[in-house]
Amino acid sequence: MQKKIKRKTENYLKVSLGIISMALGVYIASTLFYRVKIDLTDEGMYSLSKGSKALLSKLDSPLRLKLYYSKTAANKGTEGLRAFNNYFLYVHDILKEFVAHSRNNLTVEIIDPRPDTEDEEEAEAYGLKRFHITETERYFFGLVALSDSGSEKVIEFFDPNKRDGLEYEITKLIYSVLSPQKKVIGVLSPLPIVQDDVSPYMAQLMQMQGRPMTQSWPIVNLLREFHEVKNLGRETATISGIETLLIIHPVGLSDQTLFAIDQFVLQGGKLLVLIDPHAFTGAPANAPPSPMGGMPLNTSPDDKFRKLMDKWGIVAMEGAFAGDKYLSAMGRVSEYDPPARLLPLMVCNRRCTEAFKDPMTRGLEQLTFFFPGALQAQTIEGVTVESFLSTSDKGSTYEVYPHELADPRIFWNKMEDGKTPVVMGMKSFGKFKTAFPDGVVITNTDKDTKKTTTEKKTGMLESTKDAVVVVIADVDFIAAQFAFKQTFLGLTAANDNSTLLLNTLEALNGNVDLMSVRAKGHVNRSFEAIEAIEFEADRKTEKKAMEINGNIARFEQELTELSKQANQDNMALIQNESLKKKKALSRKIVALKKELREVKREGRERVEFVGKIFQFVNTLLMPLVVIIFGIWFLHFRKRKKILEISTLDSEQIVEQSL
Repeated sequence: MQKKIKRKTENYLKVSLGIISMALGVYIASTLFYRVKIDLTDEGMYSLSKGSKALLSKLDSPLRLKLYYSKTAANKGTEGLRAFNNYFLYVHDILKEFVAHSRNNLTVEIIDPRPDTEDEEEAEAYGLKRFHITETERYFFGLVALSDSGSEKVIEFFDPNKRDGLEYEITKLIYSVLSPQKKVIGVLSPLPIVQDDVSPYMAQLMQMQGRPMTQSWPIVNLLREFHEVKNLGRETATISGIETLLIIHPVGLSDQTLFAIDQFVLQGGKLLVLIDPHAFTGAPANAPPSPMGGMPLNTSPDDKFRKLMDKWGIVAMEGAFAGDKYLSAMGRVSEYDPPARLLPLMVCNRRCTEAFKDPMTRGLEQLTFFFPGALQAQTIEGVTVESFLSTSDKGSTYEVYPHELADPRIFWNKMEDGKTPVVMGMKSFGKFKTAFPDGVVITNTDKDTKKTTTEKKTGMLESTKDAVVVVIADVDFIAAQFAFKQTFLGLTAANDNSTLLLNTLEALNGNVDLMSVRAKGHVNRSFEAIEAIEFEADRKTEKKAMEINGNIARFEQELTELSKQANQDNMALIQNESLKKKKALSRKIVALKKELREVKREGRERVEFVGKIFQFVNTLLMPLVVIIFGIWFLHFRKRKKILEISTLDSEQIVEQSL
């Protein structure tokens, strides 16, 4: 009896000590270790990257963040609007992470702007986007950063669709407040990429007058958020007052401009060049047709610019286009044609970048290129050349003739799968030598007298300090139709194309903090097995479709030849022959279409089979694990109970013997 009472007292004591220990542990965790957090997400969505932490460590003065969120209005709104509450909680959690790493230099204030209040007036004055829910209720969801020096920057609206880029947007906001002085980027291009800023009033006035109004490309407007953009046009005598030079589609540049570029690099300048074997975006609409027919190729670089690239150790393969059937994207040649895989339209994922582990491409999951070119490295003493962007191992090169541009589907059968990646992006650094050892002769024409004079310019023969040149073999990837998309909030990034350009410029400028934050993107959880099945089915489908189209083309050609032979004497015979051929072709097309349906069905069934396996695993495997664990736990408890009974019996036997 005493043993039972003693055991009962021990149990009560253990429970009491357990409760006290738990309470003490919670108190210690909430006071001493409140900053200790574990982020179990693959993307690290609740943690800050090294770039953000490095930027916060540079904060040496207080910075206030004012988060405006109309929570009351959202709760009164539709179900879709109330869903923003979850995103608001996520934004708040990320802001708390920024505060925790700011060494008490960052504060966050949460404001729910109600109608007819000072908070609402402030939100409107800061320029935050507002949405009318009712006649009186307005919805705000934005952030304002204020420094003691008077700098003020805003995020007009938090879009839940840009969740992956939230940390970058906030870091960019803080960076813009800390660094109001922007670095200067010079843009040199024969394309109308950079235009003078026009006020809305002037734009409306020009439109009313019927005057042509050209705007800068959207990528330029994005560049202006971080840098001061200086338009050098297509001709310049000297290049100065800029940190980095961006050359887009170098073709038709004068010797004077080429010499200025050469000297800029030799002086330690940083250069980014975008070339293209066929710049679709910049192709002139009124260009004369090619001798072979069709639109001529809009190729860069030309022979003059190639001489500069030779000194940098980077060679643009002439007439070669980079292709990869496993990275090809679906598209339409026209609105009447069915979707098909187009070899020129390449969507690069981590397979294009992960082998190089370069900070410029780290974290980029979706890059869209159109008719990209191929690059090769050549050995230059004192110069190091590295690749940072390529196709997959199955990539190869193919040729394009002008008359083939009207139908990109024909390139599919022209290219065979390769065994080594085709490089599309290279960087070169070191001490370069000039491409103009004898200088350059400049011809000047006087505007008044029309007299021409010549002048010989000489400069540096070799760079005295390291310079950097980056070359990407595509121009179209920064164009609006390939890099941006229109949403109800305006123009926004459609993929990682703009990120690649910004990353490269910031790497050249030495600003690695923002670059490392931008590289932190979503994790691509695509099923490669399913993608491979769909790809093989598409390849077979494409082959059958081309066979059908080829038969139709041959039939039309035969009918044309028969019609040429027709006259009054053999008209009936020709018509009868044409009818027979048409029936034979119809039967053949029906058989081919049946095979086409079979190929599609087999591919679909294989994908569905894989899906059923995953469904089986999800629905049966986890319950099976729970059952096995339950059986083991039951067995463990029974065994423990048996041991306790045997121990108690042995104790009683010992007591009786004593």
